[in-house]
Amino acid sequence: MVISMKIKQNLMKWMGVCLTMTMLTGCTGQAEPTAAVQDETMEQVTIAAIGGSATEGEEAKAFTIQSIGYSDGEETVTEAESDREDMSLSGKYAGNFPIGVALPAHVLGSISRYDDVIQNNFNIMTCENETKPDALLDQQASQSGLPRTYENPCVHFDACQPAVEYALKNNMKLRLHTLVWHSQTPRWFFTEDYTNEGELVDREVMLKRMDAYIRSVLEYFDTQYPGLIYAVDVVNEAFDVENGDQNGVRQKDNLWYETVGDDYYYHAFASARKYAPSYMKLFYNDYGCSGKVDLILKHLSQAKEEGLIDGIGMQSHLSTEDDIQHKFVYAAKAFCDAGYELQITELDIGIKGAKTEDAYKKQARKYRSLFKNMQEMAEDGYPVTAVIVWGLNDQLSWRRGEDALLFDGAMNPKAAYYGALQDDSVPDIE
Repeated sequence: MVISMKIKQNLMKWMGVCLTMTMLTGCTGQAEPTAAVQDETMEQVTIAAIGGSATEGEEAKAFTIQSIGYSDGEETVTEAESDREDMSLSGKYAGNFPIGVALPAHVLGSISRYDDVIQNNFNIMTCENETKPDALLDQQASQSGLPRTYENPCVHFDACQPAVEYALKNNMKLRLHTLVWHSQTPRWFFTEDYTNEGELVDREVMLKRMDAYIRSVLEYFDTQYPGLIYAVDVVNEAFDVENGDQNGVRQKDNLWYETVGDDYYYHAFASARKYAPSYMKLFYNDYGCSGKVDLILKHLSQAKEEGLIDGIGMQSHLSTEDDIQHKFVYAAKAFCDAGYELQITELDIGIKGAKTEDAYKKQARKYRSLFKNMQEMAEDGYPVTAVIVWGLNDQLSWRRGEDALLFDGAMNPKAAYYGALQDDSVPDIE
């Protein structure tokens, strides 16, 4: 009897291949046949089974390969370890939700360094900065077009074009982040003459500008790239007790609040619903959600009742000291129970203090807990519809110094990556 097995092409150059087989028979004490192959160019390994074929009256002998090892003379790697290389985040959670990643322009500009990791693990993406207001609004065109553009500010899409092209090329959906935010929205957008020093416009004018801006952005993507945008962060970080008014609406450094008032976020959703096609889900996105569930639900209630909003994005900029199993999951379930679709939109888990081996192990356990809980929620019927990691590696992260992501600066998978995969190497405890 002869057994043949294909050996992967990337093993051909290795000096030795060791195959260990266990013979399953009705007898005990059977020897374990082995074979070694040295030929670098061989594409198949042929193993002759000891004892030949079964004769009449004998129990047929069957062989199962329990492990495959390969050696370069210094280190032997078992197939169980090698299989990890074939694991992927998008594959692991294919039956639950898509897995996304935030990509800045400089990564897209040198994409060959990262493409394999991106394609093997992620199937949706977010621009880190290139679809924020300061990247989309066009000051020069808005100024030169006055008075025609007074209530209709101009937009352009040069900054996000590489991301759009990459998404289209690789069949990835894109999250539009974000339309209305107090930060990264230029002051000139709110002034009479579109200059940084100009006088602020009144509520009526700013509501018209908001509506025109949202219409221009959503209609552009719908007409030029229909189906590309799967979700829109219509409003970002509108509720903040420490920096807000008496009702917790963000007031500090917020020109939306100063020109429109404390209901600016509601009007943003009203405009977005008018222009968004059905495939664009409309989200409110925020940080620290575990500590302000009631505040968020209270302020979004009118928009929810009127059908203006689809979901809530929990940014999830966490640390290894955060309680995921209880506090975080409680908030996630509370949003779902209130009728919202839920997405984890900007996930990273930073390490505070010394970067010890124990600290990285703890980080891995936190990632495992989050992914496990989101998977279990999805399987229990909660509308968890995406998990997005905020960056590719620790050196590219906005939290550089906290080693908050799944890959190190050389794009090697960390223990955190295997935690996200719920690999057996990471204990199922926080």
